[in-house]
Amino acid sequence: MSRIVITGAVGNLGWKLLRHLVWLPGTTEVVGLDVRMPNESELAELNAGGNAGKAKFAVCDLTDWNDARWRDVMRGADGVVHFAARNPFPEANWSESNASLDMTLNLALAAVDAGVRRFVCVSSNHVMGRYLNEPLASSIGAGGLTTSLDHAVGTIWNTGVRDMDSTIYAVSKSSGERICHALGARGEGKTTFVCVRVGWCQPGENLKTTLSAAGTVTQPRGAGEETEADVWFRNMWLSNRDFAQLFEKAVFANPMGWPGGCVVVNGVSNNTGMKWSLDEGRRYLNYEPVDDVNG
Repeated sequence: MSRIVITGAVGNLGWKLLRHLVWLPGTTEVVGLDVRMPNESELAELNAGGNAGKAKFAVCDLTDWNDARWRDVMRGADGVVHFAARNPFPEANWSESNASLDMTLNLALAAVDAGVRRFVCVSSNHVMGRYLNEPLASSIGAGGLTTSLDHAVGTIWNTGVRDMDSTIYAVSKSSGERICHALGARGEGKTTFVCVRVGWCQPGENLKTTLSAAGTVTQPRGAGEETEADVWFRNMWLSNRDFAQLFEKAVFANPMGWPGGCVVVNGVSNNTGMKWSLDEGRRYLNYEPVDDVNG
């Protein structure tokens, strides 16, 4: 593969991946799709590495199937990584969640139509969020939260300031995974799909010391003793270098030996004691995370 399209390219995760992919010798062009162009400081980051010429950008509306600004970009793409969402945070409302699902459906269908070889769908830990609390919490131990378990959609927790419920946000992620499974099953290997359930990868340096029960950068963490939510969210940390490794492999991994046209992996670092399983990422993508939030 050499021409990769990234949606939500100017957002937190999309920008991290775009900066990584333009450095790879195997990529000839990385096309970023978003609702805005990068600003001067962001473009300066790319220019500093001498690889700005490999990056192209287009402003578009991914909810509009007839928007040629993104549809034309899909033609000739080797891989697509879909980060874009109307609201990428767990407090999304139904209107925002539905718009995000529309984007996923449009992009996945267009990828199949265009003959894109790999579609990477960015899912979320919130698809399995009910495992934070009972009765599911005690049903699994360390490493027991595999991607073969039934969805347990939506995390319910308290930040120390307010109650949070990510169910509405998580519905669009769960449904997006089902779309990828359906298209992967009928695609006869022409377009293969990887769904990555991203844990917690903060903007910028993404230090393990800044994780908390807030569960999102949009909410403050209240004062008080450590809670189960603190442990839950901290143990799903995905460091910047593990993020880059995981998504590079999600784009380029050979699908030979996969059980079908779509695989699902957990997007977390190698965090000691976490409930999230790394087995599927290792088996299907050869993902070997090196960082440990508890190490």
